[in-house]
Amino acid sequence: MIVISWNIRGLNSRGKQRYLKERLKKDKPGIMIIQETKISMKQMEGIIKKGKMQYEVMGQDGIGSVGGIAIMWNPNGIIFEN
Repeated sequence: MIVISWNIRGLNSRGKQRYLKERLKKDKPGIMIIQETKISMKQMEGIIKKGKMQYEVMGQDGIGSVGGIAIMWNPNGIIFEN
């Protein structure tokens, strides 16, 4: 299983969003953790849906220019239980 952790320093630019999609499609990680997203989870879900990728996402919204974390996983290979 591939796990990727990336401090992206903001996912607002289209270039970084494009790179994220390319990376997910190329490497096909089981889990990807993105720190310092600086966007909302709603925006993050939109990026995943636009890219037509099979990933679930959860995390904490970025507030202004600070923080935000997203955890994505492939539901076909990873099962999270509470």
